[in-house]
Amino acid sequence: MTDQEMWNNAVAVVRAEYGGLPEPVRAKVYSLSASIQRLKAEIASIPEKKGASGACFSCGGRCCEKGKYHFSAIDLLVFLDTGRELFDPSFGEDSCPYMGTGGCLMEPPYRPFTCITFHCERLEGLLSPAEVERLYELERSLRRHYGHIEELFGRRMTQGLLLSYGRYVEGKSSGILAGNS
Repeated sequence: MTDQEMWNNAVAVVRAEYGGLPEPVRAKVYSLSASIQRLKAEIASIPEKKGASGACFSCGGRCCEKGKYHFSAIDLLVFLDTGRELFDPSFGEDSCPYMGTGGCLMEPPYRPFTCITFHCERLEGLLSPAEVERLYELERSLRRHYGHIEELFGRRMTQGLLLSYGRYVEGKSSGILAGNS
């Protein structure tokens, strides 16, 4: 099975499982997703105010080269909760499948945890110590929100969506959102 087929199948499984969630669980996921989006937007805004896009453009975004497993079921839930159209990754190259010709296929509030929280030394060098500390505070809060979703489902969900789907196909889990951890 190709990575693209795995992606399509994993998205279909999560959509079906999400659609079958009881309303109180969906409401809690919706609330957590909204908070996750706000945190990610704030995290992205701090380096952006200091010209991070220019720094990233000049290095070519080397940190984004190996992002295949960064997008998790939690990240997909954020898309589903907002009704936002899901991007179409491009697997097969030796670069991140979530990068297009114009950069990341996801706006900052929708990017995976690893992608939104990683700041190379060059980017951190643009920031004041107070700004760096604020980034770390926001990262801790974002980590807690991801943890709340994992507690809600009673399973680890921060691993990549493709890895979660692989466990499901191998019979190690009865689902992606639900099932054996």
